[in-house]
Amino acid sequence: MTRRIILGIGDRTVASGLGGQFQELPDIEIVSVEATSGEVIGAVGAAPDVDVVLVDEDIGPLPALDLIRELVVRHPQLAVILVAREATADIFAAAMGSGARGVITDEPTLSELQSRVEQAAEWSATMRRHFQGSQDAPASGRLGTLLTLCGAKGGTGTTTLAIHLAIALAASGRTVCLVDLDLQTGDIPGYLDVQHRHNVADLAAAVDGLDGAVVAEALFVHPAGPHLLLAPPHGEDSEEISARAIRQILTALRTRYDLVIVDSGSQVTDANAMAVELADQVIITATPDVPSMRGAKRMTQLWTRLQIRREEDVLVLLTRQDRRNEIQPDLARKMVGAPLMKATIPASFRALEEAANTGSPTLVKNNDFRRAIGRVAAEAGLLDAPAAGTAPRRGDQGAALVEFSAIIPLIGAIILLVWQTVLVGLTSMYSSHAANEAARAVAVLGYDEPGSRAQVRDRAAARISGPWKDEKHLHIEVVDGYVRVTIDTPAVLPGLRTPFGITTSAKVVDERVR
Repeated sequence: MTRRIILGIGDRTVASGLGGQFQELPDIEIVSVEATSGEVIGAVGAAPDVDVVLVDEDIGPLPALDLIRELVVRHPQLAVILVAREATADIFAAAMGSGARGVITDEPTLSELQSRVEQAAEWSATMRRHFQGSQDAPASGRLGTLLTLCGAKGGTGTTTLAIHLAIALAASGRTVCLVDLDLQTGDIPGYLDVQHRHNVADLAAAVDGLDGAVVAEALFVHPAGPHLLLAPPHGEDSEEISARAIRQILTALRTRYDLVIVDSGSQVTDANAMAVELADQVIITATPDVPSMRGAKRMTQLWTRLQIRREEDVLVLLTRQDRRNEIQPDLARKMVGAPLMKATIPASFRALEEAANTGSPTLVKNNDFRRAIGRVAAEAGLLDAPAAGTAPRRGDQGAALVEFSAIIPLIGAIILLVWQTVLVGLTSMYSSHAANEAARAVAVLGYDEPGSRAQVRDRAAARISGPWKDEKHLHIEVVDGYVRVTIDTPAVLPGLRTPFGITTSAKVVDERVR
């Protein structure tokens, strides 16, 4: 059986040495070699059938032990081995405490390397069979989705987007937690008109004893659906919030919610940089102007230099988009460098003004804005699949199908009724034309002789088109100086006849020369 492994090693010399040794071992396939912690997390997520991951103790920016914890939480069936310079008792104990399945040195013997990897791979295969065979445990070990939103600069609508995305996704039946990591200037309470005595700083202070009760007490449950973890009310409190605390807080939230949406503001700090690195999807909001385009590009390049996130793994979303803007999406795509989302947020400040001033986002009734929020959620992959551990709501889909099936006959009946009304109108018009023409013909030709009757009928029929002119449908009578023309109304369905006709009378003015 081939063992699939990933090497998370930033030192090229160590990576090259281990790679050469693995080439000498049979049935071992190196899936990829990653240099940063973020790349390791992404590679493991993209290759769920990996058996073993080797993590170098000097990898960054996330420390090796923290990276191991993150991998084990996300993928409990995955075996992780720590690569250390020295395999001391303290290092071994720390690695085991983080969830690693073993420790090897960066220059192991071939037999030692094979033994460690085989044992770890066998354990991984056993755990995978256990998860697949159990109906109570998710087969993938996947956590809730983490979406991080950043602003290219202040005022690009990051908080507004985060709030409306959270409300819309909560309304779709997902469990959603909105986290305000704009630690110095975050103002989600103002946008939602809420007050809560706990915030993210309280969770950071109690991060070593983080459990369900502590997390629940720190969150505010908004009536619109999402749960809120607010930023500290005083900006200086943000100095006490470490990247390690944010990592543990976000991991704890992801085990409890289908979606965790982070508003990280427009500043790069250790705390929100961690949210960017751990996120499944990162979106930068930018307005269509040169300063904002430059700000988005600077931010993605900064993340790349700090090895937080690669530029191609970030999406840029245009807000306040209007057809009259000088910078349109095609030009913006060339300016920012990173992928640009097809969805855009329209320039609808007036539609958002009342909601922002009153703290009531439900007051936004602008359909273009609401549809744009839905398109952003769909393009970001937030609506593609049901939450981990939950079955698709097929009952809703069935109900929708039944309702649609019931509507189809009604739509058909309405169309037939409209078309029948058109036929009645045409019949009435032809009847009027035919009566007038028949009255003129009778005035000139008379109607007593059979020959004249045929000519009157021919002249009347000349003013009629279609099936209305044949003898079965067109009837002409002359009574008391009036010509009465009756035309049977055609039925909209072939083979049927309507039980009524349209009759029109016209007075005969005798024009014959005596």
